[in-house]
Amino acid sequence: MIGPGQKALICEEIAASWARCEGQHRLARDAARPILRLQASEIAPRLERITERTGGRQGFFRHLASVTSDGKRCLVVTDAEGVLVRLETAGMGAEDWNGIALGSCWDERVAGTNGVSMALRAGRAVTVGGADHFYARLKPFACTGAPILDAKGALVGSVSLVTFDRGNAAEHQFARQFLETAAERIQRRLFEQQFAESMLITLSSGAGGQPLSGGGLIAVDAAGIILGATSAVERMMAGQASGPLKGQPFQAVFDMESEALARVPERVLSMPMARGATMTVSARLPEEASPRAHAARPLAAPRRRLPPSLRDLATGCKIMAARCAEAGMLFRVGTPFLVEGETGTGKSALLAALTGAAPVLKVDCASMGSTPEDQDVLRPILSQARVLSLLSDTSEGAVTVLLDNLSEMPSEAQAELRRFLDELEAERSEGAPRLRVVGLSRQPLLDAVAEGRFRDDLYYLLAGARISLPPLRAREQPEVLAQVLATKLAGRRIDLSAEAAALIRAHPFPGNLRELRTALERALMTAAGDCLTPVDLRPTSIARDAALTAAPAAQVPWLSYDEATMIRDALTSSRWNVSEAARRLGVSRATINRKIKLHGLTRPS
Repeated sequence: MIGPGQKALICEEIAASWARCEGQHRLARDAARPILRLQASEIAPRLERITERTGGRQGFFRHLASVTSDGKRCLVVTDAEGVLVRLETAGMGAEDWNGIALGSCWDERVAGTNGVSMALRAGRAVTVGGADHFYARLKPFACTGAPILDAKGALVGSVSLVTFDRGNAAEHQFARQFLETAAERIQRRLFEQQFAESMLITLSSGAGGQPLSGGGLIAVDAAGIILGATSAVERMMAGQASGPLKGQPFQAVFDMESEALARVPERVLSMPMARGATMTVSARLPEEASPRAHAARPLAAPRRRLPPSLRDLATGCKIMAARCAEAGMLFRVGTPFLVEGETGTGKSALLAALTGAAPVLKVDCASMGSTPEDQDVLRPILSQARVLSLLSDTSEGAVTVLLDNLSEMPSEAQAELRRFLDELEAERSEGAPRLRVVGLSRQPLLDAVAEGRFRDDLYYLLAGARISLPPLRAREQPEVLAQVLATKLAGRRIDLSAEAAALIRAHPFPGNLRELRTALERALMTAAGDCLTPVDLRPTSIARDAALTAAPAAQVPWLSYDEATMIRDALTSSRWNVSEAARRLGVSRATINRKIKLHGLTRPS
């Protein structure tokens, strides 16, 4: 939502515009026909110029019109001088929109204070509604305009949404976000064409409450000098860069080498920004760049955690396989659903597998306070989700709103989510879903309903279906999952000894998959061989808890783990490095040598 500072700035700009209209332009507020219209012969060359400068196609504008021209609003495209060159009104004539027609001029000197002229002058999305218009005949309307820039940041024109003004601040906010994102996509496409032979670096901002912020591009030459940047980058770097970015060394501005990014294209790095925000950076090389161009500097491929597949999540458990299949079916049809399960059972991993590379907007309900201001946190995120769903290409997949820790959402935010789901339900009945909502909860959400902490009407709207993930201790073969996970973590095949597998089966895993992953990562740090043994698991919670358990030896493998096997496993894990084996068992080298002779252990050939 717009902050107090922004509201004050907009009020000042509108007041200044009114002063110009009265003092400089000599306009009369009650003019009968205030809007000047150009002839058809004058419109055609203007339309041709703006079409050429925005990529030579009007397909994107047609797409915008298809999702906004519903009879309640019209889409307006103007050139840099404010002349309307494209209009979509969904069957409504110019008389219905009081002068908004092809060829109408919305320059401030002619049309007074209006959304188009304010956006062109301010260089950002602006809404002018109701009585903020200078001309009285425009008072029934609200006009939101956003400037369109080319690859070099030069003004091309504007794209605007006009609707009858109902004083709905949320509707105005949605229009601004929609048009800003659309304009940024136009510039991004032009930028990619302009700098196709340069390395393109993507920047996205992780500012709190602004999930759509970012997505800007920087073009860098072979010497690491910035050739240009989109307006999104300039906005993100406001106050952090000294002067224009163009011409500056990339390293001087971002404190990282562009060449390092080029060695590992598509690698995502994070860097801190002011006020606790973060910025992610990744590079994309020119398409014609040969991989051999970087062969002189071989670099090991980075170990990245890719979104796991549903098959990986279901390893060793038929129940989990059935849950994953059910979640996949619900996700495809777009039904809102709820995923419940203890901490670490794989709720987030399941959603990562379902969404893949499609856009995901995550809301952590546990971080929200119990104040009316929480609506102001949730509302723009939900509004931005709708923007992305409307603008998403088919190849990107549907947008997903992920509500984490849903049972902890405060009541004020629940009311806002209730309204949003009502709107989504109506939209989903009209065609294929472009926006999905999924909730995650560590405790059964129905318990929160019974305790009065969660609205029952919201529960039944959101929980069209409920997926309950089993804890690790309830899986049939947790050791199979552990072996697969260890192999992925190590980058080579890893096996488990019979004793290690028994330890994993016996462990209750209160931290579930997260605890298992942590334990395996710790064990692999010191394991030199390709088979994990109880000695390797000794520093982890798996072995420590087993050693402290007072259950019968037959149920706790660690207690029946004989000395000879323990010594042999320690030597095997350390590749028969006696000093390392002694250190890992916490005994002296002399003791290890004595035990080797006592048990007749020999080093394998």
